[in-house]
Amino acid sequence: MINQETIKQARQTDLVAYLTAKGEELKRIGNNYTLKKHDSLFIKGNMFCWYSRSQQGNAVDFLMYYYGMTFKQAVEELTQQTFPRVSEVSDQPPRLSQEPLQTHTRAENEKRVIGYLCKKRGLKNSLVFTLIKQNKLYQDTNGNCNFVITDWKEKTIGAEIVGTGDTRYKQITTHSTYGFHISVGEVTDILYFESAIDLLSCYQLYQDRFTHHLFVSLGGLNGNIVSELYKLHSDKKHWLCVDNDQAGTDFIQQKKEEIEMLHTFRPPTAFKDWNDYLCNGSK
Repeated sequence: MINQETIKQARQTDLVAYLTAKGEELKRIGNNYTLKKHDSLFIKGNMFCWYSRSQQGNAVDFLMYYYGMTFKQAVEELTQQTFPRVSEVSDQPPRLSQEPLQTHTRAENEKRVIGYLCKKRGLKNSLVFTLIKQNKLYQDTNGNCNFVITDWKEKTIGAEIVGTGDTRYKQITTHSTYGFHISVGEVTDILYFESAIDLLSCYQLYQDRFTHHLFVSLGGLNGNIVSELYKLHSDKKHWLCVDNDQAGTDFIQQKKEEIEMLHTFRPPTAFKDWNDYLCNGSK
């Protein structure tokens, strides 16, 4: 059994020093570092935050998530050599120094959100209006879509935020084991998507077939949501409905190594994701 002092030492490993020793190419941005091949993965001291995948944690977490190590392997890897240590374990992930602060105050209306989701993303007006009426979607004063994240007792804990402008923007205001979700009927199947918009696109495409389903957005590729929901509902069928790209394929492989009884339901291979299929599938 690994003692607590060794675990603490491993968690305090300076990730920049470790990754440099591993031969990974890093790029400095302000007080943080990114991996050259993953510019949304930010590192500072012993902490990392992968914004595009909604993942964060300490040095041990990083090795488990990025390199696929077990907890024991990660601790041994970080303590078998003399790497610099961060004096105290931080509980704050790195922040983008150029990232604007968001107030997420609700706007007086949802005109911009409705226009974006219906005209640009192909969602039906009736579906968008229903989400707004149920307080699952609103427009903030910056004009962004806020897909409300609640716990399983429907208590609001955050939002998946999507920009409505020409520049793509996405943010999760909570990092947890919950995601934006909708439920239909008495649930027998749980489906996981990379985003709220992909979730809604798939639901719209197959609405008549989905009568006993829970749809969950991972807000990227947050595997913690899948793991926690499977623990709660191992009697249900769980489906990974992620994008048709290498990241999606790697995610499926990683999660199936953890949970054998996972199923997959992806868009036709000609389309990158469910929204692409919704908007271009009939062309």
